[in-house]
Amino acid sequence: MASKYHDDWQSSKKTVLQRNAYMFDNELMSDVSFTCGESSRIFHAHKYVLATSSAVFFAMFYGDLAQKESPICLPDADEESFKEFLRYLYTDDCKITAGNAIGVMYLAKKYLMMSLTEKCCKVLEASTKPDNVFVVLEQAIQFDEQKLEAKCWDIVSKKAQECINSEAFCNVGSHSLKALLKRRPLEIAEVELFKAVLKWVDGECSRQGINIEEDKTARRRVLGDNVYEIRFLEMSQEDFAKHVSSTEILTEAELVSIFQKFSGLDVAGLKWKEQKKTRPHIVSFSRFYIANSLGGNWNYKGRYDALSLTVNKAVLFHGVRLFGDAHGSQYEVKFTLKYENVTGTYTSEKDKEGVWGYDVMLPKPISLQPDEQFTIIATITGPQSHRGENGKSSVKNDDTVVIFENAPYRSHGLISNGTNKSCGQFYKIFLSKI
Repeated sequence: MASKYHDDWQSSKKTVLQRNAYMFDNELMSDVSFTCGESSRIFHAHKYVLATSSAVFFAMFYGDLAQKESPICLPDADEESFKEFLRYLYTDDCKITAGNAIGVMYLAKKYLMMSLTEKCCKVLEASTKPDNVFVVLEQAIQFDEQKLEAKCWDIVSKKAQECINSEAFCNVGSHSLKALLKRRPLEIAEVELFKAVLKWVDGECSRQGINIEEDKTARRRVLGDNVYEIRFLEMSQEDFAKHVSSTEILTEAELVSIFQKFSGLDVAGLKWKEQKKTRPHIVSFSRFYIANSLGGNWNYKGRYDALSLTVNKAVLFHGVRLFGDAHGSQYEVKFTLKYENVTGTYTSEKDKEGVWGYDVMLPKPISLQPDEQFTIIATITGPQSHRGENGKSSVKNDDTVVIFENAPYRSHGLISNGTNKSCGQFYKIFLSKI
């Protein structure tokens, strides 16, 4: 019967590789077959080919406990991945993509095909991005692929916010979550990391069929000891109160102890320790060239100066430099960003670039997230000052980019003093990387 459909096929195949390729998933001379999961699709194969490529297959077909039933069902494989895995055994090549690389690598590991494992890892290294990094990371850890794991952690460290915003993060195992929380530094504020962890916890509760409204201890129980890896003391007291205190992740006693620590009290036995903080490297972003920063005629009549900004990556906002006059005059300033207000009296001084002004710095820096637009507002009382003209639309320093936009015309019920992205106040802003 076979010869009827395959008459003299050998003469058209000039090499062993071509003849092997012809036998790929071919019923001709097949002596074993496979199915995947619940699928009825049958893959035809040849024990000799499989056994000469894999020690596992050799033991299955020619060992003391040789497997004789056929088809062999592979409940842990999908059709596309197994097809490409099988193709590699016959042709020494296959179509590995970002979509099937994990499935093929699983089979390559299972059947001890190291050359195919390496091929899969290269594809995964090239295709791993923030939206799939945790999927790849789980496999890299499971299969002890250290180079691939390191690649994943490098992406997480540099693009933490994008990574934890992915759907894949909500499905990571508890061991991967703990590894993430232990890993530092991450370019993300601690409060943003906590929000993502809370989302993971709620997802895990849902998967376990737990109603967190009825079971008030569920979140803490599911998070387990991972809670001690969250650096609550690196948050501002305001962020802790707003985003942590009502989640029931912490007990009442723990909440009181942490609030006491925020107030400067010594708390015995507190499991969360303050981390040694290195002094941040604060970078200034000037939105005017020096030649355009020496003009005058900027008056103040109780109206506000405002500007909107967007950053391309997570940063800490430390403060601004405002224009003053050339006479060392004093200015009363109320500066506002998000929930933080700073009020004080400042003296105009010449900086090293010869521009007169003064720095208004926040007592604690505020975290800003990628592509988050925010508005800075300064209400200034004092004599006429210099101003900037021909402002830059964006400023780049290293890999951080700040884009300037006009603020909403009215803010907080006040009347604008005229600052916009082209002219006016806000000579510099001060940022540091997270």
